[in-house]
Amino acid sequence: MKANKTLLLAVAAAALLAAGLFLTLHRSSEQAELGGGAVFSDLKPALAQVDEIHLSKGDGSSTTLRKEATGWTVVERAFPADAQRVRELALALADLRMVERKTADPANYARLGVEDTDSPTAASTLVEVVAGDKTWKLIVGKSAEGRGVYARKPGEAASFLASPLITADPDQKRWIDRLIIDLPGAKVHEISARIGKGPTYLLTRAEPGATELALSPVPKGRTAASSMALSGQADALASFHFDDVRTATEDAAGPDTVTYRTFDGQVITFTGRREGDKAFVTVTATRDAELAAKFAPRTPTPATPEPIVAPPPPAGEAIAAAPEPAADKTPPVEDKSAERLSARSQGVEFEIPVYKYEAIFRPYEQTLEPKAGAAR
Repeated sequence: MKANKTLLLAVAAAALLAAGLFLTLHRSSEQAELGGGAVFSDLKPALAQVDEIHLSKGDGSSTTLRKEATGWTVVERAFPADAQRVRELALALADLRMVERKTADPANYARLGVEDTDSPTAASTLVEVVAGDKTWKLIVGKSAEGRGVYARKPGEAASFLASPLITADPDQKRWIDRLIIDLPGAKVHEISARIGKGPTYLLTRAEPGATELALSPVPKGRTAASSMALSGQADALASFHFDDVRTATEDAAGPDTVTYRTFDGQVITFTGRREGDKAFVTVTATRDAELAAKFAPRTPTPATPEPIVAPPPPAGEAIAAAPEPAADKTPPVEDKSAERLSARSQGVEFEIPVYKYEAIFRPYEQTLEPKAGAAR
């Protein structure tokens, strides 16, 4: 009896082992079927033809990225898109590969964030990539702890883990090109500012390469702030990004105005205002050819060689005409920041970080050393 019981236990253990082995082999077979296969096998060859990417959620948020003649645009904002970010998304989708099968039960979709995007509470994002008359669609869910992303194709039950990790956020602000300008402070020749009803003041760097900024006017009995303190206003346009952009209204012009002039002739004027804890600016940018010419590098004049007198030609032979002097060519403009900024700032106002606003629009009193006895 005891022997029979032992035999039955051995048989049961063997059956469990066989069942586990079968499940392992079956799962390995499924993984082999996946084989790291591309989610969209025909997307990569068509990347050059992709002209639109649409991202949307069930709560109504959406972003349309469209390739225009001038580059990628966030359609809803009528503003240039961050081309590098768009490119990264397109490449990631083209490289996306299935790693592991996941649930095919709709009741479990929400756990992975791959539910249909027709519900306002759905966490998923529908990504649609368009190239001509061909569209690739994918429901993108939650991140898998940085290893990849859960996803599902619309109309298909099976979900899966895919790699690499992609970010498909339909927040329009995420996709706009938020760089206003990247202008090193050393390029700034002069800053003209009037903040509110205060006086107009100038900060001037005499020549390229100079480190000091001179303040004018300086009231009698007062002293300009240190050069380090003044240079912060010139450095404020380095890597200058905005937070958001919107169509400018008729009352967009604010009480504060600051104009930057650079040694290469760029003239950039910011008009700003504060609204509670937010700051807004409108921008105009032009180029001053005379200013650029004033600080253009001087090419040394080469020494004039002694003229060579050619012997007279033989009788009856025509005299060749002297060659025309070479035309004086003006060197091309290297930094096109003003032209780029002018093209994208028409009719819009930018919301910028408050700390950046305070760096650009410095009240006159802050350009001076504190009065004797005043608290710093």
